[in-house]
Amino acid sequence: MAPEVLVHTIAEFNATCRDDVAFDPSRPDGKKTHGLKIPKSNWANRIDTPPYRAYAVTCGITFTFGGVKVNTKAQVLNSLHEPIKGLYASGDILGLFFHNYPAFTGQTRNAVFGQIAGIHAAAEN
Repeated sequence: MAPEVLVHTIAEFNATCRDDVAFDPSRPDGKKTHGLKIPKSNWANRIDTPPYRAYAVTCGITFTFGGVKVNTKAQVLNSLHEPIKGLYASGDILGLFFHNYPAFTGQTRNAVFGQIAGIHAAAEN
């Protein structure tokens, strides 16, 4: 990144931080920015006091809520709730969690439905 872009971004961020809300790292504190295209909703403190640290960050989507609907054979269902011939699903595209996520169950779901989908898909051929 060009240094002038970083300097501009930090100045823009700092100008939008609130001073009328106390910083509270123990809970969402409402200390947000005002005027950024992508606002920060909590813990928005100015970047103006060294030492500064940078950490490499990557992101990923563990899964989505919803997803495709399947039957007990892992066959993908159409809008009439009928199996689509030859189409099976497992893994993170599978619609299993819709309102909440039981912690640590994603990989179990993937393993179980992966095996089910594989068994039934192989039986079709």
